[in-house]
Amino acid sequence: MDREQRREYEARKRAEKRQAEKDSTLNLAALPAACTVELKAVEFMERQRWGNTPACPRCGVLDVYQMQSRSGERGPRYLWRCRGCGEQFTVRIGTVFEDSRIPLKHWCFAFWRACSGKKGVSALEIRRVTQVSYKSALFMMHRIRYAMTPDTTTPPKLTGTVEADETYVGGKPRPRGYSA
Repeated sequence: MDREQRREYEARKRAEKRQAEKDSTLNLAALPAACTVELKAVEFMERQRWGNTPACPRCGVLDVYQMQSRSGERGPRYLWRCRGCGEQFTVRIGTVFEDSRIPLKHWCFAFWRACSGKKGVSALEIRRVTQVSYKSALFMMHRIRYAMTPDTTTPPKLTGTVEADETYVGGKPRPRGYSA
């Protein structure tokens, strides 16, 4: 390489480094598509929950259909109807998203940040990025942490009679004359 090519190469590397530093800052454009548009977030959650076979969360019947507007598009509430029990439902029913009016794109972002960070994420960071109130961000984080806790229905590991050989239990021996 001659000097001119070397200079161009180094200038390109510096520009790439500056661009990488800009891209490393957190912005919604760099996130997965499920975190940017509500329809994609709903479709993502439906795929995660049901796969290719949606089912009614109330009766478990697989004979369900998407409710659509007169124009043939999905409605703004993204409803489904069960042909078995006749009830309407959404992907939120029976999950941590139930009884929440926060858009699913914000839930997707909060789950993504909680799982991708080594030390978790604060509610203030969720509030800053999603532009929801601190109370809503804290509500989401409480629900997400609850969803990530281990299953409590499994019995504890040590139950029944536990035997231990050559075990030392206790601390320093106390003088016998004193009462605690």
